[in-house]
This record gives sequence, C-alpha cells and structure tokens, in this order.
Amino acid sequence: MSGSQAADLLAKATELARGPFTERAPAVDRDGILSMDNIAALRELRIPAMAVSKDLGGLGFTISESTRIIEAIAYGCGSTAVALNMHILAADSLNFMPSFPRRDVVLADIGRNGALICQPGSVPLGELDTRTVGFTLEGQGGNYLVNGRSGFGTMSDAATYVLIIGTIAGDDGPDPKIAIAIPSADAPGLKIHGNWDGMGLRGTASHDISMTDVVLPREEVLVLPLSAFQDYTAGVDRKVTDATRHRYRGLIGARSIPLGLAQAAFDFTLDYSAKRFGGMAVPAAVSRAFGAGGDGQRSGHAWAQIDIGHMAHWIQTGRILFYDYVDRIERNELTEEEEAQFMTRTTYHLRRMSEEVATVSMRVCGAHAYVKSRPLERIVRDIIGCSVMTKKTEELAHAMGKTALGIS
Repeated sequence: MSGSQAADLLAKATELARGPFTERAPAVDRDGILSMDNIAALRELRIPAMAVSKDLGGLGFTISESTRIIEAIAYGCGSTAVALNMHILAADSLNFMPSFPRRDVVLADIGRNGALICQPGSVPLGELDTRTVGFTLEGQGGNYLVNGRSGFGTMSDAATYVLIIGTIAGDDGPDPKIAIAIPSADAPGLKIHGNWDGMGLRGTASHDISMTDVVLPREEVLVLPLSAFQDYTAGVDRKVTDATRHRYRGLIGARSIPLGLAQAAFDFTLDYSAKRFGGMAVPAAVSRAFGAGGDGQRSGHAWAQIDIGHMAHWIQTGRILFYDYVDRIERNELTEEEEAQFMTRTTYHLRRMSEEVATVSMRVCGAHAYVKSRPLERIVRDIIGCSVMTKKTEELAHAMGKTALGIS
C-alpha cells in the first residue's frame, strides 16, 4: 500500500473491526439496524472521505488503499462494510459524472465534512417488477417535482444526501432524457421507510426511499439524453481510463467484503476446532462406540484438517487474484477485453470462495457453531448476502466459457 496516511488508517480500521465492531456485530444483526457508533467511528477517522479527491477536501486514496480498508472493516461487521462501500460507490458515481452545481457542493461536503450519501436503485422490498417503480421528474416553472419509489437505499439511516437517477415525465422519444439529482435526505416529501429486513447483512439500512412532490431547482439537476448517459456507462463497463477510474472503486470494494467475512469465518473455524473436544456428552469410549467423534480436539481429525486446507486455499488464492486485478486496474494496463475477462474471472473465484467457505466452516464446526450465540451463524448469512449481489455464479461461468470458446 502506498501512502503513510492510508497505511495508518488501514491499521486503525483493522483495530476497530477486530475490537468494537466485532463486539457490536451481534446487536447489529439481532436488531437489524445500522450501527451509528460504527459510522461515527469511521467519520472520526475521515474514512468516508477516502473516495473524494484532495482538491475537494477528501483523502484521495487509490482503489487499492480504500479497498483494503473495506476488507478490514468487513472482518468485524459485514453490514458496516457494505454501508460504507455503497456510500463510496455513490460518491464515486458523482466523481465520474460531469460537473454541475449540486454535484460539486455535495462532493465537497463529503470530502470536507464527512457527509454520507446513499443511492436507491433497485426494486422496492415487496415488489418484483422494475417497470412499476423508479423516480420521475416533472418540470414546474423553475423547479422539478420528483415522485416515485426505489429500494435498497443502503446507508440511508445515516445519509445526508440521496442520489437518484430518474426520467423526465412525458419524455418517451427515441432518445429520452435521464435526470440525475441529489436531494437532501431530509427534504420535504422524501421518506426513508425503515423497512429493510434481510436474512443477512441486516444492519445496512437498505431501506426503500420514496419521494412525493419533492421540489428541486432545475439548476441542481443534471439532465442528459439517454444516449449520452449510456456513453458514460459504456466508459465504465468497457474501458478503464483515468476518467472512469473513480467509478470502479465501489464495484471493486464490494468484492473485497466477502474476503473479509471469509477470513473471519476461517479464523473462527481455526479457534473453534482447536478448542472443541470430544463428541457426545458421555465418556469417550461410549462416544466412539456411537461413532460420535470420540475424544481429542476437532483439529486433530483428518477430515477437519482437509476441510480447513480447502478453506485456506480458497481465501489465499482469492486474495492473490483479487489484488492482482486491483493492481492492474490501478496501473491502467488492461485493454477493454482484458478488463472484462479479469473482472469476470475474479468475481467468479470470490463467489466460489464465498460458497465454499460458508459451507465448509459450518461443516467443520458443526451444530455448536450453528447457534446464534456464536458469530459463525451471522458471518455465514452475511457471506450469503454478498453472494446474491450482481451476477450469479452460473452467469459468470457462462461468460468465461463463451470467452474460452471464442463466442462473442
């Protein structure tokens, strides 16, 4: 890692994650709420500003520097890491977009004052059809009125701003307009519904956000033709350049979270298997007679050692592959085709790593690790939460197969 400031913050984030964040994680999971104490600790260190340039008062960290901090935080609390990373993804979306007055004010507030931002962009909880949701802006004199609803506004309980991408009412031509707006989270008519209730990653505050006649001055909204908006998106997906670098940080950071969680599961498994002694609550000879594990530590059994070896392989190779990809992005050395292949291959490996580590850790530790009084049950659910994001494992394998066969 380059930069003494980044290295110092990584050390402090690691200390927080393995101390107070780990201690708070059971309550975060049980209550299903974003930890404001965790967020306050990160803001005190100015970690949420690491995606903003120094020109705007931020820390200006590289992708590698900020991603390693996200991974370290995930070790202690996956929910906090996801919330922070989605803030970074939204902030970097603004970095990537053309300058307009509201965008510049918001980025400066994030960089200098530690403001936080969320970006609802998926189907609301309880809905299934994207055609029925989203935000629409309607011109009214010198303002726009915003109406609509969207889901997964991760970090919303602590957000100062809400980033939305909407459409202009009545504009259904061949090249319709796309509107980018950043209302304050406390704007009249804006409601954070407090309805997030996930199976895992329960403390991310990924609530629905709705707007009813929210008034925004026209000069605070960026309006682009769909074709121009697609050009920006294509820059992200097809070519890594200095201009598009910012937009990659949040996407890459999301892939570091299962690494941190997998390491936490692995460390728990090592500690547990060394301490777990015997099988049934009977004399060892009786336990052996019933085939229930006999005596000795769990770590002394060959099957446990083999499974732990599999876990070590997946995590170590996952970290090597992941940070090799990050370094290549930082060096701007990938062509359009290479970047797509590296992203797919890396994501596939981390997805398989997550699936294997979650399954094997539970198998090694057994029923006593399955109970909620131990952290592995929560960690495994959080790992599964990471696995359902973005493309599915089979989609990734399909893409790699087509590439190998030369099928476009």
